[in-house]
Amino acid sequence: MVIRFIKQRWKKIALTVAAVMVVFVAVLVLLINFYWSPILGEKLKSTVLKSTDSLYSVNFSKSSLSFLNGELTIDNIELVPNMAVYNRKKQIHLAPNSLYNLKIQRLVIHHLHPLNLYFNKRIDVDQIIISSPDLHVSFERNRDQDTLIKDKKTPYQLISKVLKSVRINSILLNNVKFSYVDNYVKKDAIELQDLNIKATDLLIDSTTQNSQSRFLFCTDVSAELTNFSRTSESKRYMYNIASLKFSTQTSQLIATGINFKPTMPVADFFKGNNEDCYAVGLDSVRLNKFDFKAYSKYHTIHASSATFTNGKFEMYANPTPNDTVNDQSVNFPQLLLHRLKLDVKVDTLVSDNSKVLYTEYGIKSGQPGTVIFNRIHGKIYNVTNNKAALNTDSVAIANIEGLFMGRSKLKANFAFNLTNQNAPFGFKGHLDSIALKYVNPISMPLGMVKLASGEVKSLDFDITANRVFAIGKLTAIYHDLKIKLLKKNEENRLKKMGIISLLANAMIIKRDNPYYGEAPRVVQITCKRRTGASIFSFMWRSIFMGLKESVGYDVKTEQTIKQKISQFKQNRLTHDARKAERIRHREERRKKREERKKQKAQNVLTEIPE
Repeated sequence: MVIRFIKQRWKKIALTVAAVMVVFVAVLVLLINFYWSPILGEKLKSTVLKSTDSLYSVNFSKSSLSFLNGELTIDNIELVPNMAVYNRKKQIHLAPNSLYNLKIQRLVIHHLHPLNLYFNKRIDVDQIIISSPDLHVSFERNRDQDTLIKDKKTPYQLISKVLKSVRINSILLNNVKFSYVDNYVKKDAIELQDLNIKATDLLIDSTTQNSQSRFLFCTDVSAELTNFSRTSESKRYMYNIASLKFSTQTSQLIATGINFKPTMPVADFFKGNNEDCYAVGLDSVRLNKFDFKAYSKYHTIHASSATFTNGKFEMYANPTPNDTVNDQSVNFPQLLLHRLKLDVKVDTLVSDNSKVLYTEYGIKSGQPGTVIFNRIHGKIYNVTNNKAALNTDSVAIANIEGLFMGRSKLKANFAFNLTNQNAPFGFKGHLDSIALKYVNPISMPLGMVKLASGEVKSLDFDITANRVFAIGKLTAIYHDLKIKLLKKNEENRLKKMGIISLLANAMIIKRDNPYYGEAPRVVQITCKRRTGASIFSFMWRSIFMGLKESVGYDVKTEQTIKQKISQFKQNRLTHDARKAERIRHREERRKKREERKKQKAQNVLTEIPE
């Protein structure tokens, strides 16, 4: 009995002690939470206020600490700028270019170490997860570079009296709702969805306060945006990006699935305007050594290289004939770069397997002709509008290789002056052999000429131009050239001009270059740009003019042929008129003969006695 009683009593005592301990721990946790939650909240507020030099403050409705789990939850957080402080900084040219406003319904901090904060003044956090935050960024260009301030304190120096260090292993912002307003270019707000941001190894202490290898005191800040699409302000174009990723640690920005195209069919695009039409598709664009710090502060795009992979660039010249209202030279690439409000400096642009299609409508034929260059590989050096870079080097150089009409290898070199408003540029190149029948998709609608036979062995050109004139030389080595001149019939189809083509081949067209025993003919080119012609149209027409002159079909000869055609038509009209007159005379004589026969018959009947 005694032993049993002792056992029963021991169980009761043990249960009582355990219950008391549980209650004690629970009360202790509640007291700690009650005590620590406001302390951590105030620490957070004071840290933000001090580290931003009073520019930002953070507010929230409540915070709760789970001491056992080391988890801090903060509800209804809002990071807001102090506009009075901002305006004071703006007056003394110390205001940042970007202002941030962040709203978070709930923030969860995992594996917080409150004792380390209380006793050692160190914030040590394993992970912060922020879901569906609302981030608004407003940009206004207040300065173009960092302002040097004597004795300017770092964020660590501003918080050093409160904290010795701040370490957060990772910060995750998922499904960020992002809106951006650029007050500098006065454009509508850009709104993004499905944006995910991750910051790794944030550390603010005495060792990192001046670190240049960290971005916002993190070893890496990466972001990923998916399925971004937008329509241009004119509503004439739309563009979309399947995925956009960047990392400050690798200094790479990678965009995939890029498309830029008109919102309507090309024929409808040209109605009521004089603009050319463009479409771009790219598998990917990769920027290397992209300066995220400079972009985040000043919206500058500085990179060592940009690689375009599997690109397709389509250009459609506006078919409006003899347009002298809109001068398309303002859209030359060097002038566009100069007008761009972004500061751009890319050392090398790389084309990895691109395709370029240029379509123009023939004035006489009304039909489109398309020049095709594919399998383009090449590099463009010194793409910039940065003033300091232009003072060092003001010329962009391009070296490319590709296939002309998918058949013949073309090597070309370009040079663009980036500072002269007259937009001087030069281009030269070499084309390998090609059968001339493969050029008919261009020559027929644009030149009203069908190349019946012939082969170009080589083509070399060297041309210097600006926004008004192009001059240079061209050498085309070819043999066995025969052509068929074309005209448009009543059904808007191109029809062969038989007799004129025979005369042209027999008396005008030079069938070979060089002729046997002679030196190759070198053609001097002088071409004036039409006001409405783009740079691509200008280059193409300069070469095409040299080709026509090389085969004997120069401007003077073309005018002679036009006169002969006009004379032939006039003779044909005269011939037809004379023929009609002869037919009319024959018909009159026939009628007179019938009249005489009838009259004779009546006379015979009258003479017969009754």
